[in-house]
Amino acid sequence: MNLRHLEAFRAVMLSGSVTQAAQSLNLSQPAVSKMLAELEHQLGFQLFQRSRGSALTVTPEADAFYYEVERSFSGIAALKRVAEDIRNMATGTLRIAALPALAVSFLPRVIAAFRESHPGVTVQLQTRSSSTVRQWMANQQFDIGLATPARELPGIRMERFLRCPGACVLPAGHRLAAKDVIRPADLEGEPFISLALEDGVRHRIDRVFEDAGVNREIVIETQYAMTICALVMQGVGCSILNPVTAADYAERGLTVRDFKPDVHFEYMIFTPQLRPMSQVAAAFIAMLEAHRDEMFAAGAS
Repeated sequence: MNLRHLEAFRAVMLSGSVTQAAQSLNLSQPAVSKMLAELEHQLGFQLFQRSRGSALTVTPEADAFYYEVERSFSGIAALKRVAEDIRNMATGTLRIAALPALAVSFLPRVIAAFRESHPGVTVQLQTRSSSTVRQWMANQQFDIGLATPARELPGIRMERFLRCPGACVLPAGHRLAAKDVIRPADLEGEPFISLALEDGVRHRIDRVFEDAGVNREIVIETQYAMTICALVMQGVGCSILNPVTAADYAERGLTVRDFKPDVHFEYMIFTPQLRPMSQVAAAFIAMLEAHRDEMFAAGAS
């Protein structure tokens, strides 16, 4: 039994005639009659009673079988619709894991724009540390990961997403707010809120101040840039942060200034290497990159 046999049987049931069924299938009448005979042989019961010069008579067994055939064809039609939706990215689920620096403000803006053009796609966003994001991606648990760089990991594709110089963040009304560029010497003796030791960029920031012979007063250490911004806004101290988070808090009153020499923050896009990338994931990455370029173009103007 194959699909062509079932198509022939269904066409005869719908039309009530082998001749009309053959026409609808673009087949000859003998070909359809042969398929019906083969199907009856495979099923082990008669589908139609045939008498010379009269229409086919449908057997009770054929009626029962036709009910199941229609259910199957409805399922095939549904599968075709699902396939079309997937092809047009009108449905599906996109699983994203990201570090807080990008997940708090940047990613929500991108997701909102993505949902406008792909309303049928469900987006799942998990926010964790970079090490957790990389582990999840190595386990093939998510479609896209955004985290800080790491040594090459098995099962993961890794591409640079963003590399940008850090910014100095200050409380409103700070004595250094009048400067356009902050340098290490300007922060001599200043209360400083530092990234945690496990953050890779922390060591680069420390090195800049050590090379300049500048002593900061580190009053708080925390792993989250958004926590640092909130503390700075409360007047607890100043800090060096990624410009993405800093720019978001600048809209809330945080003072943000360029810092020299450059201390670069770098973020990577991770994707599973053991399975092909979906069209939905590829479209989202393209939108990520477009928003990144737009954000920094606006900052440069």
